Amino acid sequence: MDPLASLVDWIALYGMLGLFAAGLAERVLPALPSHAMLVAIGMAAAEGNWSFPAAFIMTTCGSVLASLALFLVVRAVGQGVSARLLYGVGRLLGLSSKRIDRMLISFRARDRSLSLVAQIIPTVRFVAPLAAALVRLNAWRFATGTLLGIALWNGVFLAAGYTAARSIPGLNASVLAIKFLLLVLAVEALSVLIWRLLGRTNWRQASSEDQAC
Repeated sequence: MDPLASLVDWIALYGMLGLFAAGLAERVLPALPSHAMLVAIGMAAAEGNWSFPAAFIMTTCGSVLASLALFLVVRAVGQGVSARLLYGVGRLLGLSSKRIDRMLISFRARDRSLSLVAQIIPTVRFVAPLAAALVRLNAWRFATGTLLGIALWNGVFLAAGYTAARSIPGLNASVLAIKFLLLVLAVEALSVLIWRLLGRTNWRQASSEDQAC
């Protein structure tokens, strides 16, 4: 049994709307393995369920819209509620308060570039809109950085699934997704290391500026 194939069958029932909904869902449902779903959608594109460009455009649009909606809603409710929501969701995802603090410092220092980087770190990408809203990040900068980051994330996994299905006919989507999960974990570990280095640098810069004042 291939559970991802069953998910793709459901998405295929609704065509382009199903792809758009899949993009929305992967941003608001942490339990849904984004990379696995995208790999399966890419494989389905290779099998003729939809074109690769359609899969890329619709899933990316859905993910970006969900991220922007979260950003705008959280920014509208005020910083007090935003902070409680950010740290609460962060705890559920296994993010420590210190890591979230470093994220906020990084967003203040490198808003657009960190919006992009945050979208390719598996756990951080779920709380990035909340963090960006809390520090009152410019909406346009957040939107452009998020669009680029999500396009990169979606494109990589869709292309991986598409290429694998074309190269190995009859490949099981769930088995392939597990292999990519190991790759994702390795990339996440590297990304977290880079994120911490950036956060540490920004913290030192902020401390130096405070002392200068």
